[in-house]
Amino acid sequence: MPPIHLLPRYTTLITGGTTGIGRAITLAFLRNGCNVAVNHLGLPQDAPHLSSLIAEAEKIRKDDPEAGRMIEVQGDVQDPETANVLVTRAVKEEGWSGRLDVCVSNAGVCRFEEFLG
Repeated sequence: MPPIHLLPRYTTLITGGTTGIGRAITLAFLRNGCNVAVNHLGLPQDAPHLSSLIAEAEKIRKDDPEAGRMIEVQGDVQDPETANVLVTRAVKEEGWSGRLDVCVSNAGVCRFEEFLG
């Protein structure tokens, strides 16, 4: 049975998308035909996670040519300029839709004390 693509040609950006829940979301969106711009900090200790995510995304695309494509965008979402770079890269990526359909804010930078005071 051929894959069913629930998000064909959609464009998504995902912060914190190289590990954990963000990674699972990234892979699920790719399998469903969605192009994904994945944000990460670019820390040396995260390089193996990023490399394995890129390899898995390539395998998904090899097994299903209609699956989504992925780009990775380094930057810290605590820096306001990172948001501009993320959206611009996702919207202007060649062959993508030219729009941003979904944003998954998954980066683990929440400081709960800000909400308690």
